[in-house]
Amino acid sequence: MQNFLSKLFNQVFSKTPSAKTAPRATPAAEAVKSPATPAAPPTPSQELIVAQSTLEASPSVTAITPVTTAATETKPAATEIVPPVLQAWRPQIAVDPLFFSWLMGNPGEGSSMDIEQKVLQALYALLASDLNDAVVVPRVPTVIPQLLGSLRNKTVSAGELSSHIVKDVVLVGEVINAVNSALYNPADRINSLEKAVMVLGEDGLRLLIAKVAFRPIINLNAGNFTRRAAPHLWNQSEKCALACYQLATGLDPFQAFLTGLMKNVGLIIAFRLLDQQCDEAKFKYSSSFYHAFTSVAATLSYRIAQRWEFPAAVIQALQQQAGGSKAPVWTPLGHLLHSADLLAKMRVMVNHGQLKSSDERLFAGLPADAIDCFAMLNHVQLYDTASALQKNHATSGA
Repeated sequence: MQNFLSKLFNQVFSKTPSAKTAPRATPAAEAVKSPATPAAPPTPSQELIVAQSTLEASPSVTAITPVTTAATETKPAATEIVPPVLQAWRPQIAVDPLFFSWLMGNPGEGSSMDIEQKVLQALYALLASDLNDAVVVPRVPTVIPQLLGSLRNKTVSAGELSSHIVKDVVLVGEVINAVNSALYNPADRINSLEKAVMVLGEDGLRLLIAKVAFRPIINLNAGNFTRRAAPHLWNQSEKCALACYQLATGLDPFQAFLTGLMKNVGLIIAFRLLDQQCDEAKFKYSSSFYHAFTSVAATLSYRIAQRWEFPAAVIQALQQQAGGSKAPVWTPLGHLLHSADLLAKMRVMVNHGQLKSSDERLFAGLPADAIDCFAMLNHVQLYDTASALQKNHATSGA
């Protein structure tokens, strides 16, 4: 699959950015200044301290950036345009811990200190390493660098694209299903691959191929915890990516989509380590364990994005999800990811009967465009969760 996808992008998106040619920006992005390049990320030992600090402190909601104005005695300084401080939205229901408890099999209240310490020690050891454990840490999907570096090639026809895609039956199915989804909502079902490619366009194909490339990272043939959590995590990841794409006003929508896909990579790794360290089908865990486990998982996501040489804005947005003793000063992409992640968790849990969409506490303070996005996610089924769950049920006998 990866070799085929790589060949496809070499042929279809063969142009790469040169040192003198900047990548194409969307009209919205051209009107907004890009955020400053982030400071050098912390070392693994510094990350370890931040992750351990979450055992006693959970992340705050927001932070206010101090604004300074310069003036001289001779003449007033030019008015400086200061971007508004981004406020992190949260529902009135604790969606994050409820989602985690559901992934863990709803084990109830309490704590199993021995298991907690064993698991966290393994996580901290991995976090302090150079992440060269190929068994646990996935490699970058080979097509992703091409996706990030590709430019529009308007000379390629829909027929030529179809001739490449038709060679892979999985990709054909993905294209046909995507173009007939509620996202595109065709008047009549589209069964022609060439017509489907025309409807999707190059941007749609980028999203589709990125999704197909990421899917093997979510390995269902794993231990008990990963096997139970993986279908829900993949479902949530794709909805988070789509929400990022839909709400990416003034941002690169494809980078936003990739950021959403990356959000749960660290959590999948954490669940794999949990499977290695815990023989129990379920165990009761403390609030401190939850905060430490999810913080380390978020840190792993951005560390892996660094290894994969993702754009700096993506890495910074992922880093801001890790929490810590200080609340982040949100970048636009980090703020978007925070909201999209919550929307996707809410959508998945509502669809599986864990939350009720009639509960007004879920939507208090949520902007209208985000509410519309939440509704849209209900109709876009990007992954066959039902069949995956049936497979897990048969395998585990649960």
